[in-house]
Amino acid sequence: MSSSEKSFFRRFAQAAQIPEDLSAQAVLVQLAGQHTVLVENYRGILEYSCERLVLQTKTCRLIIEGSGLFISYYTGDEMKITGHIDQIHYC
Repeated sequence: MSSSEKSFFRRFAQAAQIPEDLSAQAVLVQLAGQHTVLVENYRGILEYSCERLVLQTKTCRLIIEGSGLFISYYTGDEMKITGHIDQIHYC
C-alpha cells in the first residue's frame, strides 16, 4: 500500500471516528480472569506449548506464559487461549 493510500485510510478512519487501534489493526488482547485470553489481529503462531505461546503481530511479538495453555479456537485473525495465565509480554 502506498503512502498516499495509507494517508487516505487514516483520514477516512478519523472522519468516520473509527478508533485508531481498530483502523490500524493493532493487536487486541482481552483477559477474562486469569484463565482466558482472547487475541485479535495476530499474524501467526511462532511457538506453542502448554507453558508458552508466542504470536507474531503486525508490530511486535506477543508472549503468553502459564500452565496448561490450550488454544480453544482460532481463525485467521483471532484466537481464544485457555489455561492458567501467569504473564503476557509484548516484545
